[in-house]
Parts: sequence; C-alpha cells; structure tokens
Amino acid sequence: IRSYTESPSMTTWTRSMEYNVFPYRIGAYVQDKLEFQGFIANVGLRLDYSNPNTDYYKLDPYAKYFKAGYGKLIEVEAPRERAKATLALSPRLGVSHPITESSKLYFNYGHFRSEPASSYRFRLQRESNGLVTYMGNPNMRLEKTVAYELGFAQSLFNSFLLNVAAYYKDVTNQPGWIFYQNIDNTVQYYKAANNNYQDIRGFEITLTKRTGDWLTGFVNYTYDVRTSGYFGLTSYYEDPNKQRDYLRLNPYQEKPHPRPYARANLNFHSPARFGPTWLGHHWLGNWNLNVLAEWRAGRYETYNPNSIPGVVDNVRWKDWYNVDMRLSKTFRFGRYEVQTYVDARNVFNIKYLNYGAFSDRYDYLDYLASLRFDWEEGIEHGHDRIGDYRPENVPYDPLEPNPNNDPEIAKRNKERIKKKSYIDMPNFKSLTFLNPRDIIFGLRVNF
Repeated sequence: IRSYTESPSMTTWTRSMEYNVFPYRIGAYVQDKLEFQGFIANVGLRLDYSNPNTDYYKLDPYAKYFKAGYGKLIEVEAPRERAKATLALSPRLGVSHPITESSKLYFNYGHFRSEPASSYRFRLQRESNGLVTYMGNPNMRLEKTVAYELGFAQSLFNSFLLNVAAYYKDVTNQPGWIFYQNIDNTVQYYKAANNNYQDIRGFEITLTKRTGDWLTGFVNYTYDVRTSGYFGLTSYYEDPNKQRDYLRLNPYQEKPHPRPYARANLNFHSPARFGPTWLGHHWLGNWNLNVLAEWRAGRYETYNPNSIPGVVDNVRWKDWYNVDMRLSKTFRFGRYEVQTYVDARNVFNIKYLNYGAFSDRYDYLDYLASLRFDWEEGIEHGHDRIGDYRPENVPYDPLEPNPNNDPEIAKRNKERIKKKSYIDMPNFKSLTFLNPRDIIFGLRVNF
C-alpha cells in the first residue's frame, strides 16, 4: 500500500502511508451428513490459520517515535519482534427435523472467523513532519462470530415457501482504534486493537415463490436489534484531568435500538411461447421484469453539543428506501440468443445525504445545529432527522430568534420551516448526493 496526500496550504493534510507486507491465510473444512430417527444433521469443522508475516513494533504508548521529527525513524530504530500467527477451529452444526411432508423445524449453530482489514493490521500513517497519526497492530486476533438460528419452514399450496426464523449472533474481537495523547500533546495517534463487540438478535419472515409461469421471487421482513460497545477504554491521556473528563462523558455501550428492514425481489415474466407469433417470434413471450425493493429504518447517533452526561443516541438518520428495476426481452435466432434490456437504478430518484460532502467535523456539526430535533425547545423544536436537506433552489435563510413572540418574525419563521431554508447544507455541494437515478440500455448476445 502506498498512499499520499498533498495539501500545500495545510501541512497537517500532507501525509503518507506506505507498507509492503505479504500476509497469508490457510483454510480447511470437513463436513459430514448424518441421518437418524427423523433428524438430519450436517456437522462440520473449519480450520483457519492466519500469519501477518511481518514485525511488530514494541513501543511505549507515549514513546518519542510517535512525535514530529522522530516518526520517520520507526522502521530504522524502533525495537521490534515477529508478529504472532493465529490458529482457530470453528465448529458448525445444522439440524433439520421434518414435522410433516410439507414442514420442518431446523436449528443452525456455528463459529465463524474473519481477518481484520489490512488497515487495522499494517497501517503506519504519518504527517509530512513525521508525526504518527495511525499505527496498525499485526498481532490482532481474528474476529469471531458465534451464530444461532432456530426456524420453521412450511410449504404452501405447492408453490410458496414460508420461513420464520429467530437468530442471535455474538460478535467479539472486532477491530477498533484507541487514541493516545501525552501530557504536552506532542504525541497523539490512534492504535488498532480488538476492543469492540456486538450482539445481534432478531427474527425474520420470508415468503418465497421459486416456480411459476408468471411470477417468482421473495419478500422478506427482518426485525433486527443490535447492541455494540467496547472493552476497556478508547482514549488514554497522560493528563489526568482530560482522562477524568473522558471517563465522565464517554459511554461504553450503545443502547439497543431495533432497526427493522424489508426486502423484495420479484420477477414478473411471460412464458416463452405466450401470445401470437409474427415473423417467427412470440413478441409477448420471454419478457422479464425484475423489481428489487429495499427499506431500512434509520440508524441512531449521538448529538450532544452541551456535553450533558448520559445523552446517547438522541438523534436518528432518515429511513433508507431504494427500488431498482430491470426489463428484458429475449429473442432466439437458431443457436443465437439475443437479449435486450433496460436497467433502472434508484427508479424514484430518492436523495440521501452523503456524509463525505462535509468538509470537516465542524461543517457536520453546523448542519446538525441547524436541524430541529424533537428534544429541542421553542422554535428549534421539530421532527427533523439527519439526512433532511434544503431543496437546491432554496437559499439558506436561518431561523430568527423570537423571544417576544413577534407575529411578523413568527410568520417569517413559519415560511422558513415550510421551505426548509434553515438547514445549513454541507460545504461540498457536488458530493451531497451520490446516488442519482441511472438508466442503462444494453444488448447481450449468447451463442
């Protein structure tokens, strides 16, 4: 990896990140199927071996090598030792119990491992003056997920399959960053660690139609609740006053909030020989319309401008919707098959605010401050969500304070609220929305 950022006007944005590492991973899996007394069981075991194949720097958290002027000497002078390899065994079990000819109960259990992203393991990022800002950790352990699923499946009318399942996932050893700062602020960097965890639980209902002359597909609804947090601390300050403030204000676990979502994948198609023929082709046959529809409830976030203890997850993003469609028609000419198609992505051109449009953290905070949340009072009270935006043809016009209930000011504010002119949009206008409606025409030939 060789990454460089140049900013002539800002030395803190002129930085580099470079590493040449050749890690390797070996995986093996065995599985057997067992049948006895009305039960069908699939038993498996997976072996994962991961070797970072590089060195680990043995440095004190506030060592001089993290400072400006010293950071570029790490590879030359810093003490090091060989990073450790990881070996893990992951059992898997799936049990199915038929109840009737058209229904069954099933249970799945398994351990799953995954490697942290290379950035967490090998990253060494420095400013142009040598100040270290990020340091990876080659000794990170594999992320571990223990998953349980209990479900019921029922065939309906020989055409549909109804599946109801409850699930739970315990995720540990998730990667994260820990911030370190010394007493005089000459050392301030993030170091990677396996300090995050997540609990995922919920249930899902899926109705599937796998065969049919005119319609196939599925519809799914999932009620999903996730709790995440971290072990230990995410910031260490040599200054005891800063450390106390951090411990007082920083929560260690996110509150569990349900974020249900729904998906549908529907295929409307006509039989190959449907309708009259003309010039040797069934012009009404072999049409296919595929519709992909998705919805997800908006995520929660903490906005605490007054640093009030205990305030967590008090604002929320807008719900996410999307519909994609594909219309195609297939013609056959001897051994050739020609398909014409139209792909339409984001059919309804729904706009979603892109976080990357904010020039910095302060730009984002200005946007949040302009929104009217339900916990605010007076004219600032409203029902906005993160993702609400000011229309492109409406100029920015913030709300006026109205402590004396002046009717003229109230009238102007009412108009501002109606037009959403009070919303302070991101500085990078061209990056505000990145998912416009996209229509693609195509022709495919198979032979």
